[in-house]
Amino acid sequence: MDSYNFDKIGKKMPYRVPDTFFADVEERIMADVTLHKKKHNLLKFVIRSTGIAAMLALFIAVAATMMLSSNTDFYDIAQAFDDLSETDQSYIIESYQDDIFINQ
Repeated sequence: MDSYNFDKIGKKMPYRVPDTFFADVEERIMADVTLHKKKHNLLKFVIRSTGIAAMLALFIAVAATMMLSSNTDFYDIAQAFDDLSETDQSYIIESYQDDIFINQ
C-alpha cells in the first residue's frame, strides 16, 4: 500500500451513476416507504385480529365453564356437609346461626 500513488487518480470519479439517478431518488424512496408502511399496517391488523379472536375464545370458554359448573343442587350441598367431621359441622352451624341474611 505504501507504493501506491494517489496523485495519479486526480479528481476523476471512480464510478458512474445513471443520469437520472439523482432526479428520481425522492420518488424511489417514497415508494419504498409507502410499501413498507402498507406491510406494517397489514401486520398490525393481523396481530390485533388474532388477539381479539383469542380474547373472545377465552371469554366464551370461561363463560361456558361457569354455566356448566353452576348447576349445584341442594343434594350436592347436603352431601358435602355430611362429609365434614362433626366438629366442622357444629362450627358451621354455630357461625351461621345468628346470620341476618340467612335467617330472613
